[in-house]
Amino acid sequence: MKTIISVIVPVYKTETTLKECISSLLNQTVKGLEIILVDDGSPDNCPMICDEYASKYDQIKVIHKENGGLSSARNAGLEVATGEFIGFVDSDDYVSTKMYQKLYQRIKADNSDICICSHYTVNSEGQIKEHRFKNIPLKLDIDTIYSHLILPLIGYLPNKDESIVEGFVCRNLYRKELIFDYRFKSEREYFAEDVISDLELYSRCKSISILNECLYFYQYNDESLSNKYRPDVSLLLNHLLTWEADFLKLNGIFDKEKERIYSSGIKFVLFSFQNIKKGGLSKTEIENEIAKVFEQELLSESIRNISLSYYNLKMKVFIVLCRLKWKRILLKLL
Repeated sequence: MKTIISVIVPVYKTETTLKECISSLLNQTVKGLEIILVDDGSPDNCPMICDEYASKYDQIKVIHKENGGLSSARNAGLEVATGEFIGFVDSDDYVSTKMYQKLYQRIKADNSDICICSHYTVNSEGQIKEHRFKNIPLKLDIDTIYSHLILPLIGYLPNKDESIVEGFVCRNLYRKELIFDYRFKSEREYFAEDVISDLELYSRCKSISILNECLYFYQYNDESLSNKYRPDVSLLLNHLLTWEADFLKLNGIFDKEKERIYSSGIKFVLFSFQNIKKGGLSKTEIENEIAKVFEQELLSESIRNISLSYYNLKMKVFIVLCRLKWKRILLKLL
């Protein structure tokens, strides 16, 4: 059977969730689905599980490679994908049985470059929460891709009554010709690398379809990079923010949209503080980490320049304390 869709699944240290993930793909109602399991040098039983499934199901391919990270695994999968359309699923997540049928039907009907669905988040207690788009057309052209996807992804402005857009590659179905020559940037160099991928790929599109139905189940993983303490977080986030600012400059709209950079910067500052809290650090170490946050050029610029009118009282207090660099009081907020 002709391969219509290739789904690339990077696999690393997810032996407790991998079978559920693979089963959800094997149970897809769409025909012509190819599943590419990329074992990224996983040290547990994942390589064996991948090979076991591949021996039973012809539609499954397995790549075994040295550990290189999520983006490296995605890139390896792209090199062998044969489908007309490409999707990605993380091996600690799972999908609705009709996800790829619905995405495929919609992208074909609209003749779009990408179709994006909504998603659920599933916490460690199994509680499920919907995440749907709001105030967004169901089919976007070049202009509305920028106004409704790209700009809110760079920085959400509440007074614009926009949809909150998250960087999330796994809810997208791509035409192969859009993505076949693309290479994902390493999560070891950029934090939230999906933001960059979405911005770069969305900006290639002439049209994008929105399927505002929750079809992907994103499960919180305590072992993921985003949930662990990392001493380099503020540096990586400033690096990402600089990339976003350069993206706006390249498109000639930085001066008009720089408030979005500041909004994103405040989100990154808050995330940096939350990261510090996870570290089990001494008081002196915490103060040093806070100082590192304030040393990051664009994060510091965001603190100075963001309008307080966007925020509730608690966030206003947090931003003012950051402007004053009152570390001891900020310490008490952690």
